[in-house]
Amino acid sequence: MPNLVFDGTVDTTSTDGNCQYPGKALGGSPETSPKVYFDGAPVEYYYTGSVIDETVPIKINQAIPLPCQPGTRVVVPLTNTSVFIDGKLPAVQGDEARLIIGGTLRALTGPFKHPKILFNTRR
Repeated sequence: MPNLVFDGTVDTTSTDGNCQYPGKALGGSPETSPKVYFDGAPVEYYYTGSVIDETVPIKINQAIPLPCQPGTRVVVPLTNTSVFIDGKLPAVQGDEARLIIGGTLRALTGPFKHPKILFNTRR
C-alpha cells in the first residue's frame, strides 16, 4: 500500500480565472482511529469527508474587480480503492485534493508517512 498522507502533506498550486490558489499543507482535522496504531500511537488519516485547511487565493491581475472565492479543498482518494481504516478509504500517495471552486484536482506531492501499521492488536 502506498504511504499515507498526513497534515504536513502538500498539494499543488492551481489557477481558476484570475485567482491563483497556492499549494498548501492539508492541516485541518484528520480522523483519529481508535483501532489502528502507528508506532504505538493511534493513526491519524484523511478520507473523502475530512476537513482540511483552505488555501488563500492570490489575485493575478489586481485591475480586475471580481474577488477571489475562498480556496476550500477536499481530499479525493483515487489510488487506494481497497484498504479501509475504520470503514473509510484513507488518502495515500497518488491521491489528490480538489479545489471546490472550479473542481480542479491538485496532486498531493508529499511528504508522506510510512510507519509500521498494526491491525487489531491489543496495544
